[in-house]
Amino acid sequence: MTILKTKGLIAFLLIFYQFSVTPASAQQLMIDWQKTMGGDKNEIAYASVGTSDGGIIIVGSTNSRNSFDVKDSRAFEGNGGSDMWVVKISAAKTIEWSKTFGGTKDDVATGIVQGLNNDYLIIGTTLSTDGDANYNGVNGGLLFIRLNMKGDVLTKRVIAGGSRFEDPGFQPAGSFSKPTIKLGTAGDLYIGATKSLGSASGKTFDFFLSRLTPFGDTLWEKTYGGSSEDYMNDFVLTSDGGILMVGATLSPARDITGAGKGFYDFLVIKVSSGGAEAWKRAYGGSSYDVLFSAIEIGQTNQYYLAGESSSADGDIGKGLGQKDGVLLKISSTGTVLTKSLLGGTGNDGFMHLMKGKDGKIYSFGTSDSVIGQVKPKGPLTDVWMMVFEESGTVNYHRLFGGADIDAARHGFAASDGGIFVAASSRSSDGDNSLNRGQSDFWLMKLQVPPPVVFGKFEAFINEFQDIQLAWTTTYENNSQTIYLEKSGDNKTFKKIYEVPAAGTSSVVKSYGARDQNPVIGQNYYRLRYVDKAAKSYDGKTVNFNFIPLANEPVVQQDYRLYPNPATTFVKITNLNPETEVALINNYGQKLPFTSSGTPSNDFRLDFNLQPGQYYILIQDKKNPQVRKLVVN
Repeated sequence: MTILKTKGLIAFLLIFYQFSVTPASAQQLMIDWQKTMGGDKNEIAYASVGTSDGGIIIVGSTNSRNSFDVKDSRAFEGNGGSDMWVVKISAAKTIEWSKTFGGTKDDVATGIVQGLNNDYLIIGTTLSTDGDANYNGVNGGLLFIRLNMKGDVLTKRVIAGGSRFEDPGFQPAGSFSKPTIKLGTAGDLYIGATKSLGSASGKTFDFFLSRLTPFGDTLWEKTYGGSSEDYMNDFVLTSDGGILMVGATLSPARDITGAGKGFYDFLVIKVSSGGAEAWKRAYGGSSYDVLFSAIEIGQTNQYYLAGESSSADGDIGKGLGQKDGVLLKISSTGTVLTKSLLGGTGNDGFMHLMKGKDGKIYSFGTSDSVIGQVKPKGPLTDVWMMVFEESGTVNYHRLFGGADIDAARHGFAASDGGIFVAASSRSSDGDNSLNRGQSDFWLMKLQVPPPVVFGKFEAFINEFQDIQLAWTTTYENNSQTIYLEKSGDNKTFKKIYEVPAAGTSSVVKSYGARDQNPVIGQNYYRLRYVDKAAKSYDGKTVNFNFIPLANEPVVQQDYRLYPNPATTFVKITNLNPETEVALINNYGQKLPFTSSGTPSNDFRLDFNLQPGQYYILIQDKKNPQVRKLVVN
């Protein structure tokens, strides 16, 4: 990948891929469906996993109690902090069960994997010394929970911290540290976290790695790092049998090669399958540099590392904004092969890397920048997704969210090729129309869109007592024709109208039609569309209960309308007093005009219309009529 060092270069990259990867960009993932979950306070989603029955489990934290989706918690707001919150979403997209774990202090679930016996293994941090964290010390520990698919607790274990200053403890989940759990090939488990150690001069923090049996019994545990603060966020079980850990360090260069440059430096440590340290390397500049996620590229012993940086010097190079997303590619020995700063002039960062079933690499995080032609949904951060080829070439990127804070910390590939994204959202607009309280769990299913993505589809009665149909598309790719179909029983549909589609479009397109033969009662309508390969797809449906306003024949009044065809004005004579006049288009929408005269004296309408067919609605209380108007 090209090393990006200036705003000009990143702007060039984004402009370049928007024009040079047009075929791929037509297949950009879009929101297929979404779901918001939470209580009236704060819920933060950290990790997720697909279940064997087609559902999803999301884990994180909550400090709500007995509100909306959170039915109970020990550490609700005002009573100590937060509880672990675990939610199962069924294949039908409904909440199947919701569980809280912990005690009366802060407890946060940060990782989950599916075990070999169809159980689900959760890790998180706990500051509680009661409840599910009984026998923990006040220095903080790790809480390990094993559930079945129904949410029943099979086993639980506290990896306890001590209570004296010199006793060890575990750093609570936060901005710089997140415990992680991974499943080995034989069903054994690996847990990574940040462990604190007391000393005469103060506390230090190290990477903590432990190997457990499938049931959670410790086989070995080790710590790694320098003489100061080292925080772990993620690790990879590598193809050569080792483990690659990533995070951040405040340790000096005498402890770790490349460290000591700034407030935090990127830290990478590689160990063998038995936990023996192979090497450790740091990279960074004079400010804040933290790695949050890593993946191996195939089975090459090369790795992509993702994080964020506010440095503008050192190993990082000139920054793009206040904080940038960073993608590093390193060799099996820690040598940096490529590095990229990605983002805009604001705050941008990556928190999770994953590989999709399409072979592409997906990076999720948060951004409030204008990046190329992609603009934020509001003044605060959005969920940021950037898609890379394995070579490192940027394919495309997107922002999801609303006017408030939205961030994604995890995602995984769906069986159908889509992507599930576990995010947190404070928005109630834009892409997310619901907010339960402050911050909620926000689950998105991203999918390659069909040839046409419909927006609204509405049915309403117009001034002629016809049923007016109006719809929009928000995306079209090689679309050819859109059909409007009608049914009297919502089972058998017949085509009543067709219109040429836009072909290729990523902006809102408006369409409409009139049903001049509605039946009394329910009228069902369906959109169907055909692409240029002649493949047909079903679209949205809508129904309308038609009740005529009147069934008596209308006595025609001899109104005179001239000139017709017209260009910029028309006159109407023989109008009755108190008559109202409206100018409408084929969709029944009223159009602006200016008028002069009175209904009884040469009434004139002036307008500015495109050539075409329009209608003058003469709203006489006794004899309402419609006259066709042709504009040249």
